[in-house]
Formats: sequence, C-alpha cells, structure tokens
Amino acid sequence: MEFMKGIMRFLIRMVVLNIVLVPLMALAPLAFVTLPFVAIYKSPYANFAGLGEMLFVIGPLSCAFYMLFVVHYPAVHRARLEGRLATWRESEGGIVHTVLKSCAYMFGSLFASFVAEFLYLAAWHLPNGSPALLYVWFAAYPFVTFSPILLLLVVRVPR
Repeated sequence: MEFMKGIMRFLIRMVVLNIVLVPLMALAPLAFVTLPFVAIYKSPYANFAGLGEMLFVIGPLSCAFYMLFVVHYPAVHRARLEGRLATWRESEGGIVHTVLKSCAYMFGSLFASFVAEFLYLAAWHLPNGSPALLYVWFAAYPFVTFSPILLLLVVRVPR
C-alpha cells in the first residue's frame, strides 16, 4: 500500500511540474522578445542582471522543448503530403528510433544552448549604464540561446 502511495505522489508531482514548466518553456520566446525591451524602456538605467539570469536559465529549457518539434517536423510534413501520416513513425525507424532521436537532439540542444550562452557571456558581458548597449545585448541574446535550432534549420535547407 505504501508503494502505491509513493507512486501516486510521484505522478502528482510530475503532473504539477508539467503544468508549470510546459507553458513556461512554450512562452519563453515571447519573453525573450518582450520583457527585456519593456523593462529597459520603463527604467533604462536599472540593473538587469536578474532578468539576464532568468533568461539564461529558461532559454536552454525552451530551446530543448522546441527542438522536440523541429527535429521531426520534416518527416511528419513529408508523410502528410504523401498521405501516409498514420505510418510515418514506422517509416522513420519505429518508435524506439524516433524517441531516441528526439531525446538525443533535445539533450544535445540543451547542452549546446548552455555552451552558446556561456560563450556569449564570456565574450560580451551584460552592459551596465547604456540603454542602447542593453537593447543590442538583449536583441542578440535569443539568437544565441536558440542557436542549436537555427543551426539545425540551416543545415537542413540544402537537403
């Protein structure tokens, strides 16, 4: 009986975690393109380190979340156009292959996004005092964070 209670507590925690994290990860690109600019407009000489830290943590999670969709979109789209949408997974190698591919790309993009953000912060620290430099810094930041997805899309264009 105690074992079943433990399983139920775990499942409830996972449901609550998904209820909190999925909308956060899904709406993160919107936060990247609105929050910094509204905050800089409202108080141009404030300290935005907290906002940068928040985006630094949420960005790679959002990148990994969206990579799950981007990685299989071409195969699903091609299958839909060919009228074999019900069997696209089998034609791509089965459920084990597609899930492993999704996980590999998801964790790879999570790691690559963190690395890209660390390199961006090492090369160009968050500027203080100049609203114009803050605008430029926050304008480039989404491209750095979502660079694994952008790289995947650029690599796929020639195919």
